[in-house]
Parts: sequence; structure tokens; C-alpha cells
Amino acid sequence: MLLAIDCGNTNIVFALFEADSKIAEWRLETVARRPADEYFIALCHILETQKLYYTDIEHCILASVVPDVTQNLIRFCEERLAVEPMVVGEDNIDLGLDVQTDDPAQVGADRLVNAVAVAKAGHVPAIILDFGTATTFDVVLSASPKSGKQAIYAGGVIAPGVHRSVEALVAAAAKLPSLVVDSFDDKLPVLGKSTESAMKSGVLWGYVGLIDGILSRLKAEPELAAAKVIGTGGLAALFAPHISTIDRVDSELTMNGLFEIFNRNTKDNRG
Repeated sequence: MLLAIDCGNTNIVFALFEADSKIAEWRLETVARRPADEYFIALCHILETQKLYYTDIEHCILASVVPDVTQNLIRFCEERLAVEPMVVGEDNIDLGLDVQTDDPAQVGADRLVNAVAVAKAGHVPAIILDFGTATTFDVVLSASPKSGKQAIYAGGVIAPGVHRSVEALVAAAAKLPSLVVDSFDDKLPVLGKSTESAMKSGVLWGYVGLIDGILSRLKAEPELAAAKVIGTGGLAALFAPHISTIDRVDSELTMNGLFEIFNRNTKDNRG
């Protein structure tokens, strides 16, 4: 059984794979000082509901963008599960990507994992739109057969995330109420008639405008004119109905990428 871990700035997502199927998934808030024992307790609770045991876990793969948490997760795998995790970003891990950025080491592990998933599915060229702590746009292009790589990670765009923008706005303006971004009316008017409706309009139509604008500029590049736009992340399904340029939403993108990277780096050992 494989345990895949995706550690982001806001949440850590865990998924269990048996053969080629995901059998369980859960998430915890990302906390820098959370000890290994807390991860272990949460894991045991999930396994109990599935009538499984932690000793069934033979492999782990980890992608993390939070260095302080990474080490605790590695200890969790090594000390509680007795498994040495495969860590995305380490030199011995082959992603099958030609990372064409000024400093490949600075590219977030989650963005590279998503690119691997898109390349594996054959959706290249592509623009990956990830609604996370940041709103990111990542460009994946076809690689030359001679390169030995599955695809090219060509770079991307990083904009403020929706939740963080709302939090910053509320914190800076004393009279603005807290706003929960959980749904938008299909016919939400641009003109707000209350403080809350004006804020919702700003969040929805503001980000729709931002996303449409960046995508139109990216698609103006000749190699991206026919690129598929794939939405992922927590708010993708919420925004997608209002953004016609999104071709599809894939909530499993990161976990599929982790699964592919694990298989790519163990296929020789597994026959």
C-alpha cells in the first residue's frame, strides 16, 4: 500500500493507494510544529474506518512546499511507519520533466507534480490553473523525443490566492465583515447593494477578470494557442462555471501526479 502526502501552505492532503486505486483520503491543517505522533494518530483513525493497519503501508511519497513541516513528515514516515519516503525535489527523483526556468530548484514541488500528471494524461500543451494558497498558472509543453523527457515545464504565473486576498482585505479595513468564500450565485450582479454583496462581487468578478486576463495573454503565445486549461485546487469547482476558458476541472491532479512519480521511480524495481 502506498501513502501519498501533498503538503501545502494551508493543508496537508494524505491519500492511500492500493494497487492502482485510491482507497482513502483525508487532510489536516498545515501546522509547522505538529509532531509526528499527531500524523500517526490521524492515520490510524482513518485506517480503522477502512479496516486496514499502518503496517500495510509499504511505500510513501511526499511533496512539500513547507520546509519546516517537511522534516516532521519525513520523521513520521521513518519513525512511525518504518518507511523511507520518496521526496519530490531530491536529486535522485526523476520527474520526467525538462524544467526550463532560471532556477528549477525554486519551483514548488506541487506545481511540478501537477505538470507530471498533465503530461502523463497526454494533455499537452496545457495551462494548469491551481486555486490554492496562491493562484498559480503553470505552462506545460511537449518535449522533443530526443530529450528523453515526457514534457517541458516552461514556467508560470503566481498571483495572490482568493482566501488570502479576502483575509488581507478584512484585516486592513476595520468596517468590512468577514466573508466566507463558499458559493456564488450564478447571476451575481457586479453592482453590490450591501457590503457583503459588494465584497462577493469583488472576489468573484475580480478573480474572473484576473484569470481571464492572464489566460488570454498566455494563449497569445503561439505555442499555447491550443493549450488546454485545467483547473485544480480547492476553489476550482467554485470558479469554473464563471470562467469559460477553463476546459476541465481535475481535483485529483496532484495525487495522480504523485502516483505517477512513484511508479516512474520504482518501475525498475517492481518489474
